[in-house]
Amino acid sequence: MKISETTSFPYPALAPWSDDIVGATIATEFIVREEPDQNRVSIHCSAVLDHPEIVSLIQEGSATFGCYIKCQETGLRRLQEFGFPSGVQHFAPGALLGNVQLRPMVWSLKRIPSYSPRGAHSEFISSSEIAAGQILALDDQQTIEVTRPPLPSVESIFEIVSSPQVVEGVFDVDPQSDRVTVRMGEKTYQLVQALRHTNEMTRITVMNSLYVPILMQILDHLADGLEAFEQYRWFHPFRTRCERAQIDCQNLDLWTDAQRLLEQPFASLKLLTDEDPADDSTA
Repeated sequence: MKISETTSFPYPALAPWSDDIVGATIATEFIVREEPDQNRVSIHCSAVLDHPEIVSLIQEGSATFGCYIKCQETGLRRLQEFGFPSGVQHFAPGALLGNVQLRPMVWSLKRIPSYSPRGAHSEFISSSEIAAGQILALDDQQTIEVTRPPLPSVESIFEIVSSPQVVEGVFDVDPQSDRVTVRMGEKTYQLVQALRHTNEMTRITVMNSLYVPILMQILDHLADGLEAFEQYRWFHPFRTRCERAQIDCQNLDLWTDAQRLLEQPFASLKLLTDEDPADDSTA
């Protein structure tokens, strides 16, 4: 979506730089809050719009208020609704980084058969028919700064659950939720949970036997296209971790790249066989 102060419309649109509609204004304020405890970034928005007809369209559900969000660093492009006159939207860590451009706007949600707003310029002699998805009002573009948050651990993007539908000794991976769901039979689930929480050595065993093949499968899914997973909270920190590890999701070496994401977990297997120095001293 490319919009600037030179964009013109075939109908009257409210904007600070335009005289299509006079005697009315729109003013928007954004506040960004980084919430590490909640593992998210929140954008709070408040808008003041003093054109009664456009406000009525929002209130009756014929139009909505929001903004077009553009983040160069992460590639996110999204037309996002916000509550009117105020609202908040939450984003997963890594979804927004660096300079984020916000273009506030009001757009139609349904057909408006006879649109002739008060204060319209005399060049708009007759009313206009507005299709769904057309911009009715715009505010100046604003830029916010989002610092780079610490990435959650790889393990934190997974949710391990027991399922009677999965055969014991194997597991099933479902990436289509806010956390990647790993399903396994009840006995397998109990074994995995016990190994994860007994000590560091057993946790390493689980990481190698479980997370490496899971990551290989997730990377294989991403190779088919990133767009299908952008809506899920696990995706953005996972993609950021791939970028930091210099992993190209369009040119993957699944076995090697999975190990890189886990920071070479097999190198830690020596902990399973290393002798306690105290034992050597008493020999």
